[in-house]
Amino acid sequence: MRRAPVVATAVVLLLVALTSAAVAAFTSGASNPQTFTAVSPFPDPDPTGEPTLTAQSRTNDGGASGSQVQLGINLRNTGTAAVDLSTVRIRYWFANDGGGDSIVPDCYFAAFGCDRLSLAIKTVRPVRVDADRYLQVSFDDGSLAAGAAATLDQLAFRDQSGGTFVQSSHYSFLDRGSFTDNPTVTVYVGDTLVWGTEPAVAPVTTSLEVAYANLDGNDHDAQIKPGLRLHNTGTTDLALADVTLRYWFTKDSGDGTFQGFCDYAQLGCSKVTTSFAAVSPARPGADSYLQAGFTGGTVEVGGTSGVIQLRFNKSDFSDFDETDDHSHGSNTEYAVTPRVTAYLNGTLIWGTEP
Repeated sequence: MRRAPVVATAVVLLLVALTSAAVAAFTSGASNPQTFTAVSPFPDPDPTGEPTLTAQSRTNDGGASGSQVQLGINLRNTGTAAVDLSTVRIRYWFANDGGGDSIVPDCYFAAFGCDRLSLAIKTVRPVRVDADRYLQVSFDDGSLAAGAAATLDQLAFRDQSGGTFVQSSHYSFLDRGSFTDNPTVTVYVGDTLVWGTEPAVAPVTTSLEVAYANLDGNDHDAQIKPGLRLHNTGTTDLALADVTLRYWFTKDSGDGTFQGFCDYAQLGCSKVTTSFAAVSPARPGADSYLQAGFTGGTVEVGGTSGVIQLRFNKSDFSDFDETDDHSHGSNTEYAVTPRVTAYLNGTLIWGTEP
C-alpha cells in the first residue's frame, strides 16, 4: 500500500511529458506552414464553362418542293450543367426561292410544348450562300438539364402567296427522316454561336426575271392587256426606280399612237409609269414597245414586285393582231418569259429583244 503515491507521481509525470510534446509539435507546425491543393477525381469536361448544345434536324416531308417546308429540330444538352433556355436561339437557314413576300412560321406539335416557343422568319443581309432567310426558334422559358433534349417535332414555314420552295438548295436542309446532328442548323446562347457553322456571305449579284400572263382572251380586238411580275433573283435588294420593262408588239394598221393604263398593281398603280416608243427599223414581231417604269419601291432578294396589270390601245381604237407580236403569249397564268425584256439603268438584264 505504500507504493501507491509513487505510481500516482509517475502517471502525472507521464501526462506532463506527453502534453509538452504535443505543444512542441503544434508550435513546430505553425512555424512551418504547408500548402495543400484540392484535386477533384472528376475533371471539368468544359473548362471554359460554355454551354454544350447540339442541334439535330429531320425532314417531315421528304424534302418535297412546295409552298411549305416541314421539319423537326431536336436541341440536346450534351454538357454537364443545365442551360437557361430563355437565352437560347436556333436558326434554320433557307432561301426564298419561291419569291413570296409573306412567309410565316408555325409549330404543329412539339413534345417540349409549342406554347413555350417563339418563331420568326428573319431576312439575312448581306445574303448568304443558299440562304437569304432563316427560321428563328427561341424559348419563352425553361431549363434544359444536362443530358436532356428539347424536341420540336413538327415545325413548318410556308409561303402564303403560293410560291415554291426548292429545299434541296437550302443551306440547312438535311435529307434525313430521323433526328441527325446537323451543323448547318446554328445555335446561340445570347449572341454567341455555340453550335454549327453559319453560311458564307454570297458574292453580290444583280439579276431578275419577268413573268407574264395574257389577261385578254381576244387576240384580235382594240386592246392588249399584259400582266407582268418581276422576281428578284439576285443577292442584293433591287430599287425599282432603276428598272424598266418592255413589252414588244406590232401596231398593225391604223394609228401609231397609243394610250397606256395601269388597271392594278400590288405595289400601287401610282408607282407605275407607261410610255411607248417606235422600233426603227422594225424587227420581227415588233415595230413598237410598251415600256413600264417605276417611281419607287424595292424588291427584296427572293421577292417579287407583285402582279402589275397593264392595258393599252391605239388612239383610234383600231384592232390589233396580237398573234405575231414578239412578247405575246397564250398563257393566262403567270409564267417566266424571256420575250418581255428588263433593263437596269438602261442596260438589258433579262430577256431577248426581237
